[in-house]
Amino acid sequence: MFDDGHTYHIEGISTVFIKLLNGMIRELKDVRYARQLNKNLISVGALEAQGLGETLREGILKMSSSSLVVLKII
Repeated sequence: MFDDGHTYHIEGISTVFIKLLNGMIRELKDVRYARQLNKNLISVGALEAQGLGETLREGILKMSSSSLVVLKII
């Protein structure tokens, strides 16, 4: 359930590859796809399981490996 109270049906679960800001390519497993949203849903917990740390400030999420920011979501 999302914070607006809506729930969405998960159409599939798969592995996706994302290119990070530093040029590295990461494999993320068990990514959910919701057709109603037309989006892949990636869990912050899943990114942490890949060894990334997270910081959320002023609506900007940064995922870091050591001191290097590898993913920034605005």
